[in-house]
Amino acid sequence: MKNSLTPVMKQYWDVKSLHPEKIVLFQMGDFFEMFYKDAEIAAPILSIALTSRSKKDPVPMCGVPLHAMPKNVGKLLLAGYKVVICDQVSGNSGRKGLVARKVSRILSPGMTYDPSFLDELKSHYLCAFDQSTVSFVDHTTGEAFTYSFSSLEECHRLILLIQPVEIVFDDRQKNQLPFSLENTHFSLHKNLSSTTAPDSVRRLQSYIQNMGGEKALKNLRPFEKRYTGENLFISDTTHKHLEILQTFEAQSKGSLFSAVNRTVTSSGARLLKQRLLSPLADQKAIEKRLDRVEYFVRHMEVCHQIRELLKGVGDLERTAGKVCSPSVNARDVLSLGRALEESLKLADYDPYFKQLVQDHFSTLKDLSQKIIEQICPSAPLSLKEGGLFNKEVDEELDSLVDWSENSQKMIAQMEDEERRKTNIPSLKIRYNQVFGYSIEVTKVHTGKVPAHYFRKQTLTQAERYTTEDLQSLEEKVLTSRAKRADREYKMFQEVLENIYNCLPEIHCIARAVNDLDVSSSLAFVAVERNYTRPVFGKDLYLKDSRHPVIEQSRSFTPNTVAMKKGECLLLTGPNMAGKSTLMRQTALNVLLAQIGSYAASSEMRLPVFKKIFTRIGSSDRLHSGLSTFMVEMKEAGEILDQADENSLIVLDELGRGTSTYDGLSLAQAILEYLITYNKSYIFFSTHYHELTNIHTRCIQHGYMAVQEVKDDIEFLYTLRKGACGRSYGIAVGEKAGLPKKVITRAKELIERFEKNSEEPVQTELF
Repeated sequence: MKNSLTPVMKQYWDVKSLHPEKIVLFQMGDFFEMFYKDAEIAAPILSIALTSRSKKDPVPMCGVPLHAMPKNVGKLLLAGYKVVICDQVSGNSGRKGLVARKVSRILSPGMTYDPSFLDELKSHYLCAFDQSTVSFVDHTTGEAFTYSFSSLEECHRLILLIQPVEIVFDDRQKNQLPFSLENTHFSLHKNLSSTTAPDSVRRLQSYIQNMGGEKALKNLRPFEKRYTGENLFISDTTHKHLEILQTFEAQSKGSLFSAVNRTVTSSGARLLKQRLLSPLADQKAIEKRLDRVEYFVRHMEVCHQIRELLKGVGDLERTAGKVCSPSVNARDVLSLGRALEESLKLADYDPYFKQLVQDHFSTLKDLSQKIIEQICPSAPLSLKEGGLFNKEVDEELDSLVDWSENSQKMIAQMEDEERRKTNIPSLKIRYNQVFGYSIEVTKVHTGKVPAHYFRKQTLTQAERYTTEDLQSLEEKVLTSRAKRADREYKMFQEVLENIYNCLPEIHCIARAVNDLDVSSSLAFVAVERNYTRPVFGKDLYLKDSRHPVIEQSRSFTPNTVAMKKGECLLLTGPNMAGKSTLMRQTALNVLLAQIGSYAASSEMRLPVFKKIFTRIGSSDRLHSGLSTFMVEMKEAGEILDQADENSLIVLDELGRGTSTYDGLSLAQAILEYLITYNKSYIFFSTHYHELTNIHTRCIQHGYMAVQEVKDDIEFLYTLRKGACGRSYGIAVGEKAGLPKKVITRAKELIERFEKNSEEPVQTELF
């Protein structure tokens, strides 16, 4: 087949044969083309037309223009495909022959081409694991960290929590992968880097280098060691139950993150998400964050000034990441220079920030000033056209720019001068792609041609000549633009190298900016929503606590919760009265406190919890063969196995998915087990009113009050001491709009059932 191909298509197949499972984007002039099966796959994803080279050669093909390539590559990566970028490395201007092309980068879902087309509020992690460590890298920001684990289940929990875009594995790990992850891609990669780091780190380093070359490793920070014991244990299930990052409908609006996110920068928002995913379990570290928030609460004028400055800083992490990507252009570098300049101004407003960056201040100030002074604001996107630098940056460049920009003026001046010297009014200096510049004289005036003119070409009506001066000018004109582009490209690479050398300092200030954004934004929401600073001690006490999400959408009735270690608040009352809300708001306020935030209450005291567990709502996993009740029992079993005395446990309506006696028996047995063995802080809501007959000092009885008005009920959403003997289910059904005949029949049946102390039995329908 290759014998019948054109030289260009042979070149294409030389690349494609090395990457058969990847989509190859092959540069042809101002377009990147895809051929054969690649084109058939890509065309519908990119919403572009599928064509062919010619009728005689019906090769399927499609293409995207150079300027639109990053966006389209992003679409292919999001669709789960790996992409090979094959660039032209030389032009064919002024010479014949095949244009040289070279693979510049291989991309995967976790290795992006241009971070600006990603979700700016979401981290973009690559992941690898070995027998004892699991490592993560966000290539767009340089963030890199490693966790140690003691079991594969713990490894899977960390992966489920952090949600990497791509997991890199070897042959031995195929049966150990967490295949339950949605929107995660798996890539086989056997090689390890030659460092002495754990295998999970070495696999990521090797993979990144293999995909992007040595340059791709420049933006990576040293891998930070993290420990699960430093953080509050929250399972993936608990995250879903509490709707921390998104609601059950997979929407950000209505989540805890949406309710408390007042960050100015997208990098700050990503850090806030990370803190919500992994709250702290160390009091000193929590207090340190709270001190930062309190500083801004007490200095709101400074807080507002900082938030204005942060708008000019933007996403410093990904701006630096873009400069380290192969798609970098001069405007990206200028954006980095301006972002650094704005970020350094923050030191004038926050002493803590100033302390963090003081060792790097002068280095980054010099770097930002040089970038802003040198890079032209109107620089083209291409690095090979010139126009990247301002004037008076480099004398040699200024000379080349002068020649390239004023060449036509110089030619015109020479033309006027030659007319005057020769007294030939029709004399013209013309340019031809084959013969270059020449002096054209009509045959009428050939007798006036000076002796130093050399004949180049004879035409029907004219003769063409050249001179030593014209040849010299021609050489300068024709080469000045190429030399200018080469000179600017070389200078630009020097600028990039200076930036690469300063990446540790840039990463340091980027982290400081993100921390400042989160701290000031939490202070802003604390003042906005009247939150209070939590105090850590032995007991759990939330005075006039509110639900931080619900209170932002409607009026809310605060409630006070007071508990000691080993106690259980046993909640009864009707559906829709607020039992679940009360339990969730307690858990959410604890979580806010342990990320180092103020919380939604007028006073808050709490111990430093090590774990939070929840069992809320009904759901099934039919794809795994698990019914709603089985899911409920499995989640309850995990809580009983893992909870300890430093845990907060929220259990909502256990045992509803089976018969009355079965459900009641299980609910009571689980409650007794938690009180007897776990001795943690327990919230337990139920409609099994028989449980209210349990009387022990460990159990507080509480109910959500309602007010009966004739045949209707009014929810008061108020927690009161004691037990409620009714669930008001029929009244709730009536409020929900059930037909009157159904309500009437239900009232008849409940009267009959209440007269019979035994379990209700099936009765005749009519």
